[in-house]
Amino acid sequence: MKNLFFYSITILFLTSLKSQKLLCPCETIASEKRENLGLKKWPKFKADQTLKINSLIDYQYKTKDSEANLYWFKYRKPWWTDIKNDPWSEYPFFGKKFIEPDLKFNSNVDDKLRWKCGYSYLVDIPVKFKKNKKYPLVIFLHGGIDSDQKKFLSREGQRKSFYMSEEDPYIIAAPIKIGIDWDPKKVIDIINDIKKNIRIDENRIYLTGLSMGGRGSFIVASQYPEIFASIIALSPHHTPYSYVSLINKVKNLPILISHGNEDTTSSYDIAEEMYEGLKRLGSSVVFKPRLGIGHWGWESFYSNKENIDWLLSWKKKS
Repeated sequence: MKNLFFYSITILFLTSLKSQKLLCPCETIASEKRENLGLKKWPKFKADQTLKINSLIDYQYKTKDSEANLYWFKYRKPWWTDIKNDPWSEYPFFGKKFIEPDLKFNSNVDDKLRWKCGYSYLVDIPVKFKKNKKYPLVIFLHGGIDSDQKKFLSREGQRKSFYMSEEDPYIIAAPIKIGIDWDPKKVIDIINDIKKNIRIDENRIYLTGLSMGGRGSFIVASQYPEIFASIIALSPHHTPYSYVSLINKVKNLPILISHGNEDTTSSYDIAEEMYEGLKRLGSSVVFKPRLGIGHWGWESFYSNKENIDWLLSWKKKS
């Protein structure tokens, strides 16, 4: 009987240790329906500046792709656990100018679970920014990411490549995704966080992304179609399930799909299928094939005045 008692105590102790290891770095449970308010004040900013905003990283979300994340990061070292890549830095850039964040996680925190937390994100302020003016907002969703430093730097180049009109400047916001797929609620909380700190034209909020971000544009817009005026999905990736299944949820949005016909990473045929399906439903949809192009060339697309002008030409239907 005595041995049974000590055995039970040991099991409870080991179970307790196991549960402690499963604590994630964010503790505040995010609401799935209500707005989750930013937890920190924004830094002061000025025109032509890139801000790094970490105001939502303390929220723990119930993510859509939790099973995929648990499987993926169980067998791989998460890229963000390398301090040189940590997305929670207070400084905007990866690479040579990157300043390592001062993380003070408790010993019972498992950093592999950080994908449950809200997004850290970048905000690019226009050159001639005026505080009292309402600005269009473009949300940019990057593609898949790993520990390759070149890919971090390429994300920076992609965001900085966007054509910017002097007559119609806009705010660019770029979340940094840690999980496998993009989470709609995390993106919407970012939009609300920005609206509390910068005057945004709510009839001109736009969504675009490339590769996993192209697929993510469909995912986010399908959950919140009333938020966006238009979307551009660039080289949208098609796994772990096809975004064509979301067609009826995004059919009322103006959509531009662009895809390289020699892309062997994301399916050109599925992008074309999405376009044809939207066209049959009477959607305002444009398909721009990029001939002789594979899974690349995004900077030249975003730097093209015609493409950005198309995105910004739409206003949300009232």
